[in-house]
Amino acid sequence: MGTHAQRKKPRRRGRRRIVDYPRAGRSGVRRWLPSWRQLLGAAGLCAASVATLFVCVYVSVDIPDENAAARREANVYYWSDGSQMVSTGAVNRQNVELDQIAPSAVDAVIAAENETFYDDAGVSLKGLARATVNMARGRETQGGSTITQQYVKNTYLSQDQTVTRKVKEFVIALKVDRKKSKSEILKGYLNTSWFGRGAHGIEAAARAYYGIPAKELDPSQGAMLAAMLKGADLYDPAVSSANHERARERWAWILDRQVEVGLMAKKERAKYRVFPEPRSRSRSTSLGGQTGYLVDVANRYLKQQTGLTDEELARGGYEIHTTFDRTKVHRLERAVRRVVARDLDPEKRPADRHVQVGAASVRPSDG
Repeated sequence: MGTHAQRKKPRRRGRRRIVDYPRAGRSGVRRWLPSWRQLLGAAGLCAASVATLFVCVYVSVDIPDENAAARREANVYYWSDGSQMVSTGAVNRQNVELDQIAPSAVDAVIAAENETFYDDAGVSLKGLARATVNMARGRETQGGSTITQQYVKNTYLSQDQTVTRKVKEFVIALKVDRKKSKSEILKGYLNTSWFGRGAHGIEAAARAYYGIPAKELDPSQGAMLAAMLKGADLYDPAVSSANHERARERWAWILDRQVEVGLMAKKERAKYRVFPEPRSRSRSTSLGGQTGYLVDVANRYLKQQTGLTDEELARGGYEIHTTFDRTKVHRLERAVRRVVARDLDPEKRPADRHVQVGAASVRPSDG
């Protein structure tokens, strides 16, 4: 009786899945719950993808040339006594060095906008998160962007609120922080920021709000100007009572904030309890009347004596000190108005309507 062995058929193996999801051997909802290994793997993959994308963006984005608007300045004309006569040009800006700005005003800006400015790498994720939380709670805040990011936006980019612009701002801020010193960035920021009242930069702002150069600002006035950086349309106290209240609250917060971050002593803070009211908003300076004539005379003299061209003057950035005596010029204007009122009567004498009035001043001692 012979034996007979049967050959077993090989067991078919199922395809091995790279990712066990939905999870095998589980039923119901448990099939769709990922394991902790899967969660860690997914998180790692996302982090690696984000890091790779960031490296690609960082390498591809270069620091662009400065905007023409960021370089443009006004020409400032001065009376013989050193006071400002007029500022001309499309942009009311007068760039200054850091040592020409009151240190207390610089401290106020840092406390208000970016207390970690000297320590951060140009960007601050912690600052952005803090600003978001405080905003959600309705508290006063520092801005979500660092001073370096705001400088980049003012100097290299547009003011468009788009994701692309924000990503570029973030990357360029990192590169600018590596390329420039903190002093250069801070000076650039203070010279390019918008303070309202037509003022670009803190020098123009100090003159627009208080009629003084930035180096003469006291700590209270510096804090008030720092408040304007949050939005002059909402904080210029001369615009409305609501603006005034917002400005006063922001001013007080900035002074308190300086104490909190170690930029002002409590004893010093106690001195500033009264809001530093700025002067009234004035109309934009006109070149009409005698002012326009004096500027024309000064420009002609400059071109004759220095060889400056109209194009070079139009670029701006000049401080032009004249020998015009403000008191005497105003006296001459008043004298002309008195003579016109006394001797001309256009209603009775039609010919008087066509009289053109002029005046000359002569120094009796030498003609």
